[in-house]
Amino acid sequence: MKLLVKNGLFLNPVNQVQQYFDVLINGSRIKKIEKEIFDKDALIIDAKGKIVVPGLVDVHVHFREPGQEYKETIASGSHAAAAGGFTTVVAEANTSPAIDTPARVRNVLDIARKNSIVNFYTKAATTQEMHGTELIDIEGVKIAGAVAISDDGNPVPSEELMRNALIKAKSCDMLLNPHCEESVFYQEMWKRENNRMDFEFPDKMPYSSEPGILFSSETGFIKRDIKLAEEIGARLHISHVSLASSVKVIADAKRRGVAVTAEATPHHFLLTEEDAKKIGPNAKVNPPLRTRKDIKAIISGLADGTIDIIATDHAPHSPQEKSVPWEDAPFGIIGLETALGLVLTFLVQPGHLTLVQAIDKMSTTPAKIFGLETGGFKPGAQADLTVIDPNKKWKVDAKDFYSKGRNCPFDGWELQGRPVMTIVRGQIVMQEGKIIEDPKFYSEFAKDLSFSS
Repeated sequence: MKLLVKNGLFLNPVNQVQQYFDVLINGSRIKKIEKEIFDKDALIIDAKGKIVVPGLVDVHVHFREPGQEYKETIASGSHAAAAGGFTTVVAEANTSPAIDTPARVRNVLDIARKNSIVNFYTKAATTQEMHGTELIDIEGVKIAGAVAISDDGNPVPSEELMRNALIKAKSCDMLLNPHCEESVFYQEMWKRENNRMDFEFPDKMPYSSEPGILFSSETGFIKRDIKLAEEIGARLHISHVSLASSVKVIADAKRRGVAVTAEATPHHFLLTEEDAKKIGPNAKVNPPLRTRKDIKAIISGLADGTIDIIATDHAPHSPQEKSVPWEDAPFGIIGLETALGLVLTFLVQPGHLTLVQAIDKMSTTPAKIFGLETGGFKPGAQADLTVIDPNKKWKVDAKDFYSKGRNCPFDGWELQGRPVMTIVRGQIVMQEGKIIEDPKFYSEFAKDLSFSS
């Protein structure tokens, strides 16, 4: 099948090009990017007034399969991704059981091949069962197809074990992606290692970011892991940075030439701990929402390149799990279907980021960091494209999401800018917010496509 995207503003973050070009897709690859392309056999997509960009990439999602399919499946998560303009996702390894062996990597990739409508990659755990005591077969999971290792919300507690993980990761060129955050599991390990089982962490104070209070250890973990990565010469990617002090540590490391990259989430550059108090459990997340000072630092970090990419940390839970008192609710916020609109409305429109910077942080750079075959926008590249209407105004309505989750703190927000088409490997999988269940539909029934104004 051939697709010809015409009349759109072509935006390529790699070479900073913003120009009106046509894009011809033949099968799963981009064939031409030129002005005034004509191909009588192609399905024409009229993108007048729209922006055509490399497909969006989210390197931090939780699709819950296998083991917790009632929260999300690879199928439902991929639908949510396509609806949000994402052509590629990288899933976390904290499934049930955790993805900590080559066989489990192969299994989840096999499930995705059968059920995902977007490009699906996976991370593997860093330690067996994510228990922080023994490393997995890092080389084995890489050969099986994992693109990074991470124990997700559990930081590797031992410096020696983290050092060994970085040494092994470097030896097989595997990206190590620590989540430098506290967790209940970490607290229990701390008690055992310090012989303080009587110590009570102040878990009734989930909003505080003051030193010594629960969930304040992020910067300390980042310092430790950067120090080790610098000594070893290994690659390190820091997830969901949430504190101003963390941004400073990462910036200092980059100036020294450390091979560290970092990400931020929309909720961490938009919402504060005071917002969490008003919103309730749907804003309970780890790392928690912080202060206005932290938000300002994260936005500055995104603007100056300290923070390389934007990722959602899409973490769905059932409505029942979030409809409980704060202290009983699980951590997690969904984000795939709101991320682009939030970035365009609150980062691009006010001038914190240019449009090119924003798209780069949501497509080309995350693909490069994780070594993915996407994010390219040139002839011969995989045909993953997102078409955006920058003027489309819309209201977030979580009950209409494709995700099974409804734990969205942005429900009811008015946004401007929305994806109107998602093309994955040359197949249209979303148009005007609707998932296309049968991609053959267009080749069989339609002569050309345009978008509503």
